[in-house]
Amino acid sequence: MSIWQMRALNGEDFDDARAVADEWFGHPVGLTMHRLFFDQLGTTGLRLAHADAPEVLVGVLLGFASLADPALAYIHFVMVDPAVRGTGAASALYREFGSRMTHRGCTRVRSLAGPARTGSIAFHESLGFAGTFAAEYLGPDQDRIIFERRLPF
Repeated sequence: MSIWQMRALNGEDFDDARAVADEWFGHPVGLTMHRLFFDQLGTTGLRLAHADAPEVLVGVLLGFASLADPALAYIHFVMVDPAVRGTGAASALYREFGSRMTHRGCTRVRSLAGPARTGSIAFHESLGFAGTFAAEYLGPDQDRIIFERRLPF
């Protein structure tokens, strides 16, 4: 039995996520987490809670199947409560998202990380992602590592 409860996101989850996002990330997340994503991508995004406390948000994944490349699933945004990091919460979100996207016909999954985000880089590598450095991927001084791997996990 899983210690986690997951369900699709919806617009009402935005307020709970917005209330903790900057604290959980340790910096302002700005418009990378916009209400629009919850309203429009909620059905493919995930809300994570402990199975014994489903009302308490402990993680969010915003992701979708690409319209430009239907074989590609894209993870736009993931956040996990620092109190549960290291417990498999983020991995559970990625694996569930990957499973749902595999059932939709996706064969690959992609995500980004900043080059200075060593924890994120190690996490993606631990899940079998391969990363490619992309200078100024999001604009001037906005380098990213583009991570990709085959599905299923």
